[in-house]
Order: sequence, then C-alpha cells, then structure tokens
Amino acid sequence: MIKRCMQAVVVGSALLLLAAAPSPGKTVVIEFLQGPITPKNIGDLAGVACRNYDHIVHLDISVNWPAKAADVDTSGDQQLTFWNSKAKYLFPKDSYQYLHGEYVIKGYFIARNGGIHQGATSRAFERVDDATVMLSPTVSERKAGGKGCK
Repeated sequence: MIKRCMQAVVVGSALLLLAAAPSPGKTVVIEFLQGPITPKNIGDLAGVACRNYDHIVHLDISVNWPAKAADVDTSGDQQLTFWNSKAKYLFPKDSYQYLHGEYVIKGYFIARNGGIHQGATSRAFERVDDATVMLSPTVSERKAGGKGCK
C-alpha cells in the first residue's frame, strides 16, 4: 500500500513538473539593468519595473541615494526603501549590501506594482533564486532599455 502511494506521489510530481515547464524552444527574455542608480537616472530602474511587472528582471546596480529619502527597516523585515516624489522602491532583506556609501543590489527579482499611496507608486522587487534562473535553458537576457514609466 505504501509503495503504491509513493508511486502515485512520484508520478503526480513528474506530471506537475512537466505541466509547469515552458514549451521547448520558447525563450524567456529577461531585462538586465546594470550600473549606478541616482535621483537623476532613477527612470532607468522605474522603466525596468514598469515594463516587467510580475516578471523576472536581472539587476546589478549600486544605489547612491540621499539619506533623507532612504531607509533600512532595522526592527521588522529589514527591507531597503528609497523614494522620490513619484515612486517608492522596496528591496527585501538579504537582497542588498551597504558598501562604500552605496547600496549594492545584485540578482534576479520579480518586479511588483504595489499601487499608489499618497500620490507615489510603490515598486517592490521580490528576490528570486539566482540558480533557478541561471540554470534554465530557456532564459536569455537583454540589456535594459525602452519606454519608461508614465
């Protein structure tokens, strides 16, 4: 009886994996943003987020932001938050490092739209396991660029 249950679990798991896998030959393109982010070029990060809500993006950025418009939650979830008059950007704990006066953010993220709060759009970036993305044969990357946010 136990052997039949185990076989059913294995077969069920395999079917789920096959159903979830992308069709062969279909390439998933991930936008890659690299370089410094400052208040002057925040539109680059905003554009990547807007073009890719609910999709994976690759970031290799260093954020140099005024201290009065940036915060790291030290008591709760320890997320990095920085903002301007148009948007607020949120990165989870362990997705950033503070190095030489800048926040360094590297890895794969899912861009999320958190809605508008007090006139500013909330843009959250959820961490994705790097190995899962890098080992996928159907993933390719392209340099970030294109239409920005409205």
